[in-house]
Amino acid sequence: MLKFKLNIPSETQLFVHSSYGSTVINPDTHQGSQFTIPSFIANKKGIVTYTLFYQSKILTQGEIQITSNETTQIYLESYIGPPSIIAGGKDYTMHVVVPTDAYDNPLPDSTAIVMKHQFLETEKERIIYSKDMIGWTNIFSYNPSGRLLLFSKVNKKVSKEFSVDVFPALPENFQIRSKRKHMYADGNQITQFITSEIKDEYDNVISDGTLVDFVIKDTKGVMLHTQGSTINGQAIAKMLHPDKKETWEVKAYVQGMAESNTLSITYTQVLEDFNVQFNNNNREIIIGPLQSFMEQLIPDGAMVRMDIFKEQKKIDTKIKTTSEGIVRFLLQEGFYPSGSYDIQIKALGVQKEYKKTILQ
Repeated sequence: MLKFKLNIPSETQLFVHSSYGSTVINPDTHQGSQFTIPSFIANKKGIVTYTLFYQSKILTQGEIQITSNETTQIYLESYIGPPSIIAGGKDYTMHVVVPTDAYDNPLPDSTAIVMKHQFLETEKERIIYSKDMIGWTNIFSYNPSGRLLLFSKVNKKVSKEFSVDVFPALPENFQIRSKRKHMYADGNQITQFITSEIKDEYDNVISDGTLVDFVIKDTKGVMLHTQGSTINGQAIAKMLHPDKKETWEVKAYVQGMAESNTLSITYTQVLEDFNVQFNNNNREIIIGPLQSFMEQLIPDGAMVRMDIFKEQKKIDTKIKTTSEGIVRFLLQEGFYPSGSYDIQIKALGVQKEYKKTILQ
C-alpha cells in the first residue's frame, strides 16, 4: 500500500512497474491518495518504481524496495545431485538449498543454513550462509559403499530426507576356479567357472549385475566365450565339456577394468573306439553303441559326423546325434549311385576311415 499527501483532493492515478509487470492503479477511494499495490507485485521481492499522475501530469515519482518477509513460514527448496557417486573420496554430490518466505521470495544473503548428512556410523553437521539466494556444499564420498542421507534446516524449518547412493569403485583383479562333475570330454556335462569375491581397492564388494566375460582358448587356438553376472560379488559362468580330448586356457575379464588369473583345464578322452556296421549293400551304416568312461551308454545328443568322398573329393557331410548310444546313416541310391566311396567317421575325438567302400 502506498499513501501520498495531496494539497487538495484530486483524481490521481498511480503507475507502478516491477520485473513482474506494470499496471496503472486507481486510488482506493474517490479523490483519495491511498493506493493498494496488486499482489503479483507486492508479494515479490525486488525494486518497484512508481509514478503519480494527475491529468497526464507527473506529480511525483520514485521507487521502493520490497524485501522478503522473514516473519512468515519459511520454505526450503533443496536440490541434490548427482543421485549416485563412487566410493573413494574423489567423487562428490552437491547439496543446494534455497530458503524462501511464504511468497516464494529468497531470504536475504547470509541466512544461516544448517546442513547435515549421515553415512554408516558417521554424522556431520555444517553451517553455511546463503549468498545470491542459495546455500550449497559439496559432500565427498567415503571409502565404504552404502547410502548417504542428507537434510537441511533454517531456523525451525527442516527439509525432507534425501539419499545418495555410494557405489563401489572400479573392481580389482580377481581369481577364478572351475567346478565339474568329471574330467571327461563327453560333450554333455557342464563345467562351471567361478570367480572369487570381486572387490574394489577399498574392499567394497562390487555392484550386483557387473558383467564378467570368460575367454576360453583351446589347443588349436580357437576362442570360446561365456559370461556371468555378479551376485554378492561373485560371478558364475557355464560351458559344455568338449567332445574330444582337450586342454582349455581360461581367463576372465571385467572389460576395461580387471582381469583374473589364467586357469588350465584338461579333459580326458571319453571314447577309445566304437563299432561300425555296414548293412544293405553298405547303404545302411550303424555306429555304436557308443560307450562312455564307465562303459555306460553315451548320453543322447553326442554328435557323430560322417564325411563321404568319391575320387578323393568330398561330396557330402552327414551329421547326426546319438539316441541310446547309436547313430544310423542311410545312403540312398538316388543320391549316391553305385560305386566306390571313401567314408570317414568321427565321434567324440575318435576317427575311423573306410577306403573303397562299394555301394550297390
